Amino acid sequence: MTMDIDTLLEGGPSYGVIDAKDGYLLYGRQGHEAAFRALAEQVEASADGYEVIPLTDEDDRCDRLFIAPLAEEKSFAPRD
Repeated sequence: MTMDIDTLLEGGPSYGVIDAKDGYLLYGRQGHEAAFRALAEQVEASADGYEVIPLTDEDDRCDRLFIAPLAEEKSFAPRD
């Protein structure tokens, strides 16, 4: 099942979202680490239309995800 990027960017109980220059940073909320890691695995497995880069803490556990939308196709053809 593909996860819609717009839905992801709304945030949720287990994570928050920060608008970054070239994408978005999803970060796990304190006390919801296991739920965030499960979400991160699901997002990585179902990414469609965006690149997902997992970021880890000092214990090598995913605690953040950087999400970058792939280049959008233009709806018009360039003129020659």
